[in-house]
Amino acid sequence: MKDIFVATGGRPLKGSIRVHGAKNAVLPLLAASILTDEAVAVDDCPFISDVDAMTCLLTRMGAQVERMGRRICVRAKDVMPAEDMKELCGAMRSSMFLLGALLARQGEVRVPLPGGCKIGDRPLDIHLDGMAKLGAEASVSAGEVHCRCSRLKGADIVMRYPSVGATENLLLCAAVAEGRTRLINCAREPEIIALARALNAMGGRVRGEGSSVITVDGVDKLHGATLVPDPDRIVAGTLILAVALLGGDVTVFGASKRDLDSLLPYVCSPDMRASADGAGVRVVCDGGRMRAFEACTAPYPLLATDMQPQLFACALKARGVSRITETVFRNRFAHARQFEKMGAKIYLTGSTATIVGVDALRGAALKADDLRGGAGLCLAALAAEGESRIEGVEYIDRGYEGLEETLSLLGADIRRVRVDEK
Repeated sequence: MKDIFVATGGRPLKGSIRVHGAKNAVLPLLAASILTDEAVAVDDCPFISDVDAMTCLLTRMGAQVERMGRRICVRAKDVMPAEDMKELCGAMRSSMFLLGALLARQGEVRVPLPGGCKIGDRPLDIHLDGMAKLGAEASVSAGEVHCRCSRLKGADIVMRYPSVGATENLLLCAAVAEGRTRLINCAREPEIIALARALNAMGGRVRGEGSSVITVDGVDKLHGATLVPDPDRIVAGTLILAVALLGGDVTVFGASKRDLDSLLPYVCSPDMRASADGAGVRVVCDGGRMRAFEACTAPYPLLATDMQPQLFACALKARGVSRITETVFRNRFAHARQFEKMGAKIYLTGSTATIVGVDALRGAALKADDLRGGAGLCLAALAAEGESRIEGVEYIDRGYEGLEETLSLLGADIRRVRVDEK
């Protein structure tokens, strides 16, 4: 048996919703818990499969993990990489954070190569080059990463690309390294700020987060703390784009206009208004078709690659010809072929998609191959005439807590159905 989504389009969205803690913040915070043998609590953890996999990995390594609602408590007094980690690591990219945390904690670690969505190559060279600068010997062979060092020592690390994962991994290492580390040309995402804030709450000495240079003065020991992630800006952006495409009036509590500044210009039009206060963002769309646009993904604070498939869905019915260029991941247009099943007019040339807006989409049998692409398929299905059936729900569940329930609460016609495997 497997789960699919069944969606029928044509309904505008209305109401309010609160977004959960950010997946991309919660996972590194859970990994940071193994830098201390004291208890660490992470609040507002979403009920998604990636978080379940991370807590399972921590448990298999010997940590005591307890979930109480949205709070997850971890006490990693004795941890050791487990023999049966391969399957779980292969299911999620964020398992790689355990590499930096375990190296910092134990001095040597072997972990299986991480998996995750099929969106193109995501090499580990920036991670491993940085660890080598900190004094570690790092290598990849036989499907696993091996790192070891007698003592991590601070260094200046110039990153050839502002990789979010590498920045977070190196922060975990530098927090307890000897001396000062500077991460130059590092990532600036809100999730980086959340991790730096968490490490400081645990007794670390991190400053400069949110800028392109982060300075870390290593400490001998970290202690327990209660860590709070920011709300999930990608979930918030997905809901805002859903309103832009379907029409309606929705308030997304927890959303930050600052985190959405790179997205809102693409969807603002005479028919759509967005307003923000300290509680969230309200979006009102009168149901007219969006204007065509040109967009290009890039590191924060520019348009997030994780919003590209959902924005792509909006372009399908926009007035005119839109162009989207993907610069972060080489293989992140798999959803284009699924959209074509719905009558979309799309032309792919290298890393650029040209989308000719159509008056109407038709329901179709669709299949998600990655997390954000799956969210884009859901949005398109809700904008189509007739019924769509969406497979690959397991990808969507990695980062959205009951996406179908959230959209249904706002008035969409979408439900989860269990069907026989074929």
